Amino acid sequence: MSKKRKRISRRRLAGQRVLAHVTTYHLETGQHKPVTAARRFIAEGGLTSPAILNVRRNEHTTDRFFWGEKGLFSAQYAEENHFLFPSLRLIVDAVGEDRMFEGLELTADDWEEIEEYEYAFV
Repeated sequence: MSKKRKRISRRRLAGQRVLAHVTTYHLETGQHKPVTAARRFIAEGGLTSPAILNVRRNEHTTDRFFWGEKGLFSAQYAEENHFLFPSLRLIVDAVGEDRMFEGLELTADDWEEIEEYEYAFV
């Protein structure tokens, strides 16, 4: 019996497209927990936001983090709520909403929710 695939939300797909334009860094955890390794990498490297950090925990597991203006977030949270981050908004404006979200068919409800929170962190 085949496994049923989980449906991914249009909002998260839109966020994945936005995050595809962000610089990505890959690192190992070493002896630290993944979030600690990510924070140390940011501090030692002097990274500026936005950035994606792929932290390899072991040969099977990789944790993804988003380094934004307000701190370190899970990449999944950033994908689902990309409209809350001003630096990601700049990316969308630079590429153009029409080109960025082409073919996603975001509904009016999706846009209302995005517009409701658009200036939440500004």
